[in-house]
Amino acid sequence: MSIVDSGSAPASSLRARRLVSDLHPSDGDLVFFVLLLFILPNAILAAVFGWPVAALVWGGCAGAVVVAWRARRATPFSAQPAALGRLAACLAFGLALCALGGEGHFFYASRDWLVRDAVLADLVRAGANALYREGGADYMLRAPLGAYLVPSLVGRIAGLLAAHVALLLQNATIIGVTCYFVTKIAGEFGRCRNAALLLVFIGFAGLDILPLLIAEAIEWMRGAPVMPFPHMEWWGRYFSALHMQYTSHVALLFWAINHSAPGWWFALLALLHARGAAPFAILPVAFAAMLLWSPLAMMGAAPVLAYLAMERFPRHLSRRENLVAIGSSLAFLPIALYLTIDNGAVEKEWLVLRDGFFTRYVLHMMFEIPQAAIVLYAWRMVEPCERRLVALALILLAIIPLYSIGLYNDFMMRASIAPLFLLSVVFARIAVLTPRDNGRFASAISTIVLISAATPLIELKTAVMGGRFDVSDCDLLTSWRKNEPTAPFGNYLAHAEAVPSWLMRPQNGEPKTREDRKCWPDHPLLPEDEK
Repeated sequence: MSIVDSGSAPASSLRARRLVSDLHPSDGDLVFFVLLLFILPNAILAAVFGWPVAALVWGGCAGAVVVAWRARRATPFSAQPAALGRLAACLAFGLALCALGGEGHFFYASRDWLVRDAVLADLVRAGANALYREGGADYMLRAPLGAYLVPSLVGRIAGLLAAHVALLLQNATIIGVTCYFVTKIAGEFGRCRNAALLLVFIGFAGLDILPLLIAEAIEWMRGAPVMPFPHMEWWGRYFSALHMQYTSHVALLFWAINHSAPGWWFALLALLHARGAAPFAILPVAFAAMLLWSPLAMMGAAPVLAYLAMERFPRHLSRRENLVAIGSSLAFLPIALYLTIDNGAVEKEWLVLRDGFFTRYVLHMMFEIPQAAIVLYAWRMVEPCERRLVALALILLAIIPLYSIGLYNDFMMRASIAPLFLLSVVFARIAVLTPRDNGRFASAISTIVLISAATPLIELKTAVMGGRFDVSDCDLLTSWRKNEPTAPFGNYLAHAEAVPSWLMRPQNGEPKTREDRKCWPDHPLLPEDEK
């Protein structure tokens, strides 16, 4: 009896350990799960396409899932068990950031969310092929809907409030896992230094407070001490009519997480790949899936993908897993076409041809990304495997201001997301690794970190002190006209007759029209005529 017991105990213990190991998620599992959050909205949107087109997109989604699944154990890094304590802390951090940004309406929500909430409400009510009528013309919903489609399914089952909670949890998961990997790839410094690195990364911003104070001083000397800025990151409007801004990380989370989430994640995957921690195959499928979240953010990611593909051309690019990934990503082309329908009304301009561009450009580079000077000075501290990727990011940040797309130059604010992520991670690592020895270099880093902290701190102050308001169920037309009374609908709507009949199935329901009612009667900051 004892012999049987002594022999069976180790076997059962081994089986238990194997079971625990199988249940314990790996770092590759985390990457796979987040990629699912980016892939699934494409499959949902395809349901309103014509059947042949829908089948093509669904095939691409299936291929992307297979590629992501096979990548889960492709490298020693991705196969290692996730650090659950660190993951839990980062997920809690991501949840706090997203809630403070106004998601779920537990805290103040920035003005941009007034229109995005309307998009979510319309998706819950009518799905992605909603029809609108304004000024005698019919419009179809055509927008980067990636962030809203999964929550809208929850909302169709459990109501609009449930959709908002689902949106919060979805985005908090993406940001939390992003923070987890940022601390892992930057290095193991111990809990205190990892926390410091994460704060430097999240607090990444320009020296926005300095030009603001200069403008305030000028106005004070003129006898008009009133801050002439709707938002502190638009300080450049005081010095020039050109719209130029590289958005801080916290402002991105609070104002445009639908753009920052895919931009950050693609840049993170590129870093993982550069370090040999992720296969190339996941990059093209991730890029294709993320277009529906933010085509502008992917414009900034496209040169990164092209560079990494050129590195592997032609021998490594022709491997079977890479060919499957490229083929799957091409199946997302109908999504790309959908995003370009009737977008001629979106403003486009070469800013470099405008008068006063050079002066404004110099001010922009000086105040918005002083961290680039630190990285260049401490180039030897950049990991050798990352140097060409970081160099590409710096080149992109120098080129992006030359062109403008959108009423407020959305191209510059969104195409810069991936390059800024790469710069911020490298800068945060250098900041943590540099000894605080009162030397000039350490002092320069501390000065940049402390001055730039004003931008996220003011965002946090607004979030906490601004006051919450209830979720609105107003439709897109009504919310858009209350926010932008004269601006065209080009960012969200396309003329119905411009939509190819083979691409999208027509909406037979009654078109939505603008409503005459208050959408946010309890909003703490809007004037009465805009509520």
